[in-house]
Amino acid sequence: MIDELNFLKKEQIIEIKSSDDIIKKVMNIFLNEGYDFSETFIVFPGKRPSYYLKKILAQKIKQSYIPPKIFSIDEFIDFIFRKISTASQIEPFEAVGIIYEICLKHNLLTEFFKKFDNFISYGFKLFNLLEELYIEDVSVNKLKEVETLINVPVKSQEKLRFLSIVYEELYRELSQKNLSTRSLRYRKVAECKNLPDFKFKELIFAGFFAFTVSEKRILEKLSNFENFYFVFQKAPEFDEKILNKINVYSCPDTHAEIKIAGKIIESSTIDEKTVVVLPKSDNLFPLLRQGIPFLREEDYNISMGYPLNRTPIYGFFNNLFEVLNSIEDNQLYTPSYLKFILHPYTKNVIIKKSAEISRIIFHEIENLLISKELSFVELEWIEKEASVILAQKLESFNLSAYEIKKHFETIHNNTIKKFTTIKNIEEFIKSCRDVLVFIYENTTARFHPFFYPYVEAFIAQFDKLQNSVIKNFKFEHLESYFNFFKNLIAHENVPFPGTPLKGLQILGFLETRNLKFKKVIFLDLNEGVFPPLSEDYLMPYKIRKILGLSTYQDREKLIYYYFSLLVDGAEEVHLCYIKNDRFERSRFIEKLIWEAEKRKAQKMEIPIKSLSWSVNLSSKLPAEVVKTEQIMSVINNLCFSPSAIDDYLQCGLRFYYSHVLKLERKREISADIERSDIGTIVHEALREYFKLRKNKKLTPHDFGNEIEKIVQDIFFRRYGSKIRGKVYLIKIQIIQRLLQLIEYYRKLSIEHRLKVLEVEELIEENLFNSIFKYRIDLVESIDESITIVDYKISGSEQQYRIRFDKLDLSNRQSWSACIGSLQIPLYMLLYAKKHRLNIFNLKGCYLLLGKALINDDEIRFDPFPEVNKEEYITAVSTVLETLLSEIKNKDIPFYPTSDFKTKCKLCDYQLICGTFTTPSKTSSAGPVI
Repeated sequence: MIDELNFLKKEQIIEIKSSDDIIKKVMNIFLNEGYDFSETFIVFPGKRPSYYLKKILAQKIKQSYIPPKIFSIDEFIDFIFRKISTASQIEPFEAVGIIYEICLKHNLLTEFFKKFDNFISYGFKLFNLLEELYIEDVSVNKLKEVETLINVPVKSQEKLRFLSIVYEELYRELSQKNLSTRSLRYRKVAECKNLPDFKFKELIFAGFFAFTVSEKRILEKLSNFENFYFVFQKAPEFDEKILNKINVYSCPDTHAEIKIAGKIIESSTIDEKTVVVLPKSDNLFPLLRQGIPFLREEDYNISMGYPLNRTPIYGFFNNLFEVLNSIEDNQLYTPSYLKFILHPYTKNVIIKKSAEISRIIFHEIENLLISKELSFVELEWIEKEASVILAQKLESFNLSAYEIKKHFETIHNNTIKKFTTIKNIEEFIKSCRDVLVFIYENTTARFHPFFYPYVEAFIAQFDKLQNSVIKNFKFEHLESYFNFFKNLIAHENVPFPGTPLKGLQILGFLETRNLKFKKVIFLDLNEGVFPPLSEDYLMPYKIRKILGLSTYQDREKLIYYYFSLLVDGAEEVHLCYIKNDRFERSRFIEKLIWEAEKRKAQKMEIPIKSLSWSVNLSSKLPAEVVKTEQIMSVINNLCFSPSAIDDYLQCGLRFYYSHVLKLERKREISADIERSDIGTIVHEALREYFKLRKNKKLTPHDFGNEIEKIVQDIFFRRYGSKIRGKVYLIKIQIIQRLLQLIEYYRKLSIEHRLKVLEVEELIEENLFNSIFKYRIDLVESIDESITIVDYKISGSEQQYRIRFDKLDLSNRQSWSACIGSLQIPLYMLLYAKKHRLNIFNLKGCYLLLGKALINDDEIRFDPFPEVNKEEYITAVSTVLETLLSEIKNKDIPFYPTSDFKTKCKLCDYQLICGTFTTPSKTSSAGPVI
């Protein structure tokens, strides 16, 4: 603030109006009849005004000229510092490394933070605070006084003692090692008795608002030079003229903000006088892809930082590190490996001058690993055995097993195997660099428009680290290097440095300082986003005030000053914010509204246009599928299964998609265990167990506890040796439940004559002129009565019940509501036919293993009541014959279910049918203001 610079002479201060163009005013100070401005020095808060100043200067003099020397404030301080010191500049992460060693030396860290990869994130916050203390010239003694003389909370006292030790030693050590940080350079220049002589005709500081102690001291020294000028722009007063050009938009979400910005831009003249301000860099690509897809790349300029941890390169490294973390006993966790190889960078490694062939190879290896249900896999197996299998499948591509093997080896050697022996940070970073160079040189990634700036930013970070003071730091575990990488990248941005000389300007807020635009479109004016206010947990508000450090209130004033200048200087302003249960509008919008309300007498108000989505999320009723000759050809060659008949009964479309088109949900190997996996494991375990007891009369002594080992072996084959978390708990539950089931059968063998007749018997029979093929889980004889058993992990019989009391054979529409499943009836009919048995002498049951109690009354559910059993079996036979007749009738289409609410809820084909919401006859969507 100008009041703080009371050492300036009156003639040195040039005060201009808030609506003035500060760059033009600066130009008028030094503009003369000559064309050599090399001895004019101009300092702005940031870099961007220099582009504009050079442009308007060229437009003014209309011929070649030597431009003035234009600096950002940091560049200017560095320029002077180099004249008075030989100290080398260090990166923030290097300073964090020094702080870490100081903390270790004085035993200041807890066990958690003694690991550098855990410390680094905290270290950056600590370094920023120490830099703030140093640039504000807070002495170590003053810091110590605060902790001893002033009544502050105990926890704050501990932090201050910690700070004073690190603070004192850090800058002493930096000076001894002839190293410098930003604050150290400012202090060095501020404390220099005689600033070096650098020849200039004019030295102009322009566009500043607030100053640190060191900056004020530097300005005081500079004010002693002749022809020093300080250009100060007054803060605007929001009068009727300014408020009338403001448009405010209340949006339900980010998508709506982006759409509004796009519509405003589309209806505008596109030039460098229009700016879109993005306080959140996350919204850059949504703006480019959804907001302004109608613009060519040359029609806009981006000048802002984008977080490196949101780039595809970071995602690629994240996938790679996930694979490396998963390695156990020389085996990789298959889901992690698949995630890595299916990343666009990996699967587009060129083979035989083609990325397409590489993609085919990797999707085939995905299918192979999933089909084999391999939870863990060795790289050697992929390179050797899998390559042979893939060569047979890809014979039409003229690929040999050797070529596929070499392709896998090339990728594995240049990615995964690069990290097998890492000794320190230097080696780790070299491996990361080599991987990135490999991707750049051997994939199609380099053709992506933003890939090169991403690579440049990462390589720049890698180069800094390889030559840094922390390059010899070592970690005990490989995972720690990955955590270090993530914490480091979390603090870095990839710059999109553009020129302001063309097209629509897309800028971060800081890039707008000292610039004037005709049209301003400002997104994300939400509290917490803009202004981005957050308290520093390392230094409480009260202590910051005592030490003279800036507080959130000071930061708010600074941000509001530049925001209000941006608004005042424009001819047209559009401010967007999100209004929902998670966000509230910025206090800056509240200030503008309050300014307008104060002028109610002049009928002044700021219109707020509320944007909402007019969306009908309901979908159209799925249409029936008419049977063509091609469909009938498939149907006539079908082998039916009981589950296929159940599918048709519940929904004709489900049968069509699943059994005619053969569409399946893509199978995955997951870290989690799904319900279907549990069912498969239970069936596999019981098959192995009962196969050992087939065709003999069973006594209590025949039921051992080897079921536990069987389950352990199955889990080992599927999930490896180190099972943990949810999978481990489910394994224990399965073992306990199957032990209870074995105990149930042991007791059953005491009370009855028990015999296992068949285990997973294959049935291939013709019924109602239709071929059926399936396997029965278990066929047992209890007191000479044959029972067909189907295992179910469910505990409810409702989905298998047949409500014979409600079943009306004459009402076809009622069947799906009354019949839960036809599996056991079909099993009985087909088993009886195969073995020439009287079906009425057979029994069938669903063994409900999910029941609370394992006993006859609980787990055995027979869909046929003993009363009227023959009548009910006859009724079911009629239903089956009718259903099969419908399926084979060309004139009867495949109809959707009539019960969307219950039948579609868990169906795999919801997205195809469009039944993922309640069906209706219309669907529309669009934004409405």
